[in-house]
Amino acid sequence: MNAPSKTPIRTARTASAAAGKALVVPHPAHIQAAAESLREQVLAACGAMDLAVASGDKDFLRAMHIGAKQITQQREKANALFRRHQRHFKVGSQIDPARIDPVLQPAETTGLWSELFFVTRCMWSMPYNKGYGRRLRYVVYDQYHESVIGIIGLQSPPADLAVRDALFKSPAETKLSLVNATLDAYAVGAVPPYSFLLGGKLCAGMISTDTIRRGYWRQYVGKQTEMSNAQISQPLVGVTTTSAFGRSSQYNRLKYKDRLLAEPIGYTQGYGMLHLEHLYEEACSFLKLIGKYTDPGYGNGPKVRWQNMTKTLLGVGLPSSMLRHGVLREVFLYRFVEDFDKGMAGGEFGAPINLSEQDFGSYWRERWAMPRAARFPDWSQGDEHATIQRALNAEFATPAP
Repeated sequence: MNAPSKTPIRTARTASAAAGKALVVPHPAHIQAAAESLREQVLAACGAMDLAVASGDKDFLRAMHIGAKQITQQREKANALFRRHQRHFKVGSQIDPARIDPVLQPAETTGLWSELFFVTRCMWSMPYNKGYGRRLRYVVYDQYHESVIGIIGLQSPPADLAVRDALFKSPAETKLSLVNATLDAYAVGAVPPYSFLLGGKLCAGMISTDTIRRGYWRQYVGKQTEMSNAQISQPLVGVTTTSAFGRSSQYNRLKYKDRLLAEPIGYTQGYGMLHLEHLYEEACSFLKLIGKYTDPGYGNGPKVRWQNMTKTLLGVGLPSSMLRHGVLREVFLYRFVEDFDKGMAGGEFGAPINLSEQDFGSYWRERWAMPRAARFPDWSQGDEHATIQRALNAEFATPAP
């Protein structure tokens, strides 16, 4: 009788080799070394952040944003687009404050206004992102001088925002649909030379204009939300936004005549990836080593970067609470309709509160721009083009509002 043939045990490596691939299994010592290195860097970053927050060192916080910006910003694209569209970015000596005539230009996914939005957004210290969910983007444009003043970027609101939710106490069964009647302003601000004339207040005030409400209605009426898979039937009833660093002069005391446009409602709890952003690529490499990396593709849930960093912290033996950076950002609320509180509590929303671009633009010019120009006559003496190029190259950045 012939002896039975011996079939080799097909390990993961030999099976993969049979398929023409070599499965590389990282050595435990390699994983341990990577974990220890990351752990030390996270602890150092958190310690530095704690000191900066405790001392109120905003320069350090801006430097953290710029560090993150250097990772994510498409510098070459931004610089090329700025060179192409430089005529739309005037210097101060070309601007007459009394003739500034602001309008909102929708920034679609392609075209001139989209490119101007991208260049403007890339000047700021905050890392560039496209927003998520429902999005509206506008360039605030001076049609008299043919020059960019600033931008407004709106996106789907967070499903949970403690200070907002505590204020309205929406019924649990309708909370998502009510939240979906609002948006979140994620990018609002002005560029030089208009920023010297408090152009940030102009951009922030333009959020309250009829153009925003009507633009939302035209783009999203009858469409489904990603959060609840329900049709959007409500008009846009309000907007929330947060400051970048604590209190915000851009939103504080922002009024149109006697109407308060941006109402301060509290502060965030200070969580995010600001202090760990520079470690994200290394964190992803570590997760790939241990087989726990989540790809940012469709269907993997929201906040993939947050998911990956949380798994990294747990993987190196640190609590997820290390994501608390401690920067308490002020939250502001815009009310677009009468009886807003009643509607958010499950009742009926009232009529829209109307405000035209022209009315607010004229008010801003008389209330803020011209008095500012008179008080600071040197406002127009800078070289804004050089300033913009330095910001695009992350040598420094226009402070986020």
